[in-house]
Amino acid sequence: MRTGMHTGDWIGLGIIALVIIGGLLLLNQITKPYDVKNEEEFQQRKQMGARTAGLMGLQQILDPAVKRSVEVQQDLRHGVYDDKEEPDDPPEAGATHASGVPDKD
Repeated sequence: MRTGMHTGDWIGLGIIALVIIGGLLLLNQITKPYDVKNEEEFQQRKQMGARTAGLMGLQQILDPAVKRSVEVQQDLRHGVYDDKEEPDDPPEAGATHASGVPDKD
């Protein structure tokens, strides 16, 4: 009976270490800002952004739910979080009961 680490244990630790190191390296690459080296590359990126905006407009026309989601995102950016009451919303402070009488809890 052996009381040390077996070969399978070392292989498992090696795989876990590789996954962690790979994840850290990937995270490092993702978070680096990209560098625009010349005017031509800048124009290409600008053109690609315009195409993406055009596709978003087309998607809004074809699917009304997308248009509503864009409106909601814009409202959130402007600080409007809730423009109407939902059935499952909690009562607001100082609100009156449905009968018109203030709550006395």
